[in-house]
Amino acid sequence: MNKYLFKSLAFGLTALLMNACNDSESDLLKPKVYFENREYNITVDDNKDEITFNLTSRLSSSVSSSVEVSYSLADEGVVNNYNTQYGTNYEFLDESHVSLSHKTSTIPEGSLFANTVELKFSNLNALEEGKPYIMPITVQSSSVANEGGNIAYFLINKPLKITQVGEFNNDYISVKFPAGTFFKSFTYETLLYVNYFGGNNTIMGTEGVMILRIGDMTLPSNKIIELAGRQHYNVKDELKENQWYHIAATYDQPSGKTAIYVNGEKWAESNWSIPGFDPNSDVGFNIGKLAGFPWGERPINGYMSEIRVWSIARTENQLKQNMLNVDPKSEGLELYYKLNGSETQEGLKIQDSTGKINAETSGIIIKKLEKPVDIK
Repeated sequence: MNKYLFKSLAFGLTALLMNACNDSESDLLKPKVYFENREYNITVDDNKDEITFNLTSRLSSSVSSSVEVSYSLADEGVVNNYNTQYGTNYEFLDESHVSLSHKTSTIPEGSLFANTVELKFSNLNALEEGKPYIMPITVQSSSVANEGGNIAYFLINKPLKITQVGEFNNDYISVKFPAGTFFKSFTYETLLYVNYFGGNNTIMGTEGVMILRIGDMTLPSNKIIELAGRQHYNVKDELKENQWYHIAATYDQPSGKTAIYVNGEKWAESNWSIPGFDPNSDVGFNIGKLAGFPWGERPINGYMSEIRVWSIARTENQLKQNMLNVDPKSEGLELYYKLNGSETQEGLKIQDSTGKINAETSGIIIKKLEKPVDIK
């Protein structure tokens, strides 16, 4: 090849690369409009039927002229994408509950922030307790680029009030799952209030195989959470008496990851390599204590509610979002005791909320609380 032609080609390629770099840097420096915060949490209490919020967007850098921005309510497809991405189950808030004082706003010349627009959520008393809602708001501008953060998600929660719970004072539920049941992955979870800690406090599970409990006869009673048959975990903070907790244990068989969660926060984790377990093995699956167990019945003394067993590993988001309530028809939910008086108890049998299990029981007393369950 002619050396002059080669030099010419090389020079041209270098120029193209330099222009591409300049274009890339130029794109990064272009002012963009976006929401500074991506998520906003709104809690609805009994005394609020309306909540207003000052909505504003901003520029990544100021410009020499004013910028018009427009706001709109996103469609349900945006919510579906959010739920898929984060493993949540937010329900799209009906647009009848949402209004904007203006659909447009102005970012003044030389400023970064748009003039505020009032976003109003109304008729909130009509929302269902315990069901999580979401409303995405988008911001756009025809005169500047739109940053990736041009959607703000308003997460709306109307807390469910649990005022009736099951009393466990040497009481139990003994579960027989359908023959052939084998949990590859699993989740145990419950709301728990302990009056006092004994040496070994049975929450639920299959003794010697996979049982969730607090303490062990040879270990501090309120400083460990144990999946007996596998492993014990030192707790992040000492568990306290006379306080409500949401406690969960998960195992995801494909990845081998297991974790302990307290109040929706991961407190411990490890890796196993087991195929799963049979919940009917050994002395079977028990809740509250091991009735008739020859080496000690190991009861828990206190209250429980929202007792659930899943054949899947629930995610951290799912646990945190559904501590107080879950749909009994949820995929993978194998056992569910709300223990709020809604389950049928006849003689020494109790029907769970999924309608799948009719278990033996000592007879669980449903206690009405002076104050609703409070997870701190």
